[in-house]
Amino acid sequence: MAKRSVDWLLAARMQANCLARPVEESGPGGVAEVVRRTGGLQAQAWRGAAYAVRARSTGTTFGDVSQAQEVDRSVIRGWFMRGTLQLVAAEDAGPLLGLLGPKLIKDTERRYGELGLSEAIRAQAADLLEEHLLTHGPTGRAELADVLVKAGLIEEPRGQAVYALIRHTGLLGRLCYGPGHDKDETWVAVRDWLGKPLVLEGDAEELARRYLAAYGPATARDFATWSGLPVPAARAAVEAVATESFEVEGDVLVAVEDLPGSEAVRLVGEFDAYLLGYQDRRQALAEEYHRKVFPGGGMLRPAVVRGGRVIGTWRHADRSYELFGPRVDLADELSDVARFAG
Repeated sequence: MAKRSVDWLLAARMQANCLARPVEESGPGGVAEVVRRTGGLQAQAWRGAAYAVRARSTGTTFGDVSQAQEVDRSVIRGWFMRGTLQLVAAEDAGPLLGLLGPKLIKDTERRYGELGLSEAIRAQAADLLEEHLLTHGPTGRAELADVLVKAGLIEEPRGQAVYALIRHTGLLGRLCYGPGHDKDETWVAVRDWLGKPLVLEGDAEELARRYLAAYGPATARDFATWSGLPVPAARAAVEAVATESFEVEGDVLVAVEDLPGSEAVRLVGEFDAYLLGYQDRRQALAEEYHRKVFPGGGMLRPAVVRGGRVIGTWRHADRSYELFGPRVDLADELSDVARFAG
């Protein structure tokens, strides 16, 4: 087993996660290629998902990300890994939900109970929401809430029950996000939006292979953390597909390729996938700077990354930045962020 340094590990992970910007295709095609290569991008903040695409490609724009989702429909926004909002390739949505959906629903049972959402209510709501979306097309939260209230499935149109029922229907593969973002976001029926229903059949080994290709070297626990799979299932899948193993400071990590790594400097957006792909982030982010990047409340700020290590933070709004150590030339990255944003 080869022994490697932490610096090598972080540089290899940076390359694996496409932060050397290997995708040169422009337009929505470039967006879809980034999403496929990474296995999905965190997307609870639309802006964060868009800037994750920029950090991994050279010819895409902010508008291309919306076009890929809303016009080409080559990527789909919904609840996938860990039950959080992700942007995934349209062809991956069914396999992911087939593999992860049942556990995500089971893990939410307690919350459903607290909200008074029995299995029968959830089943009725899924049918009702899908039928409404098939009939009326893209629909916002307020209108979907009214539909649920009028059917007597919930008592009032505000509160967490509305979103819980929308999300549950999404975990069943029956709806996803449609046109619009943030306050203008809508949902659509998947079989109308994509022209066919999803086939909910997933394979843990295939997902493990794709995870290691995009995040390796890593451990089975890292894969479980990223995907939401139980650790035993994650371990079995990783052991079945890993072809390389390395020892880094006493830890054994595995991969599907021995990469030379990238020492590039990159501005990654909020909630970037690179910082959410591992159980242990201590190697990439020094403990003394942890609160600057993860300030609490589930937030993850835009970060400056060099060779896989977080060396600062930056702001989308004005492109200001704070480095944790010596000055680094960010001129090229800042210029490209401006180009991307238009």
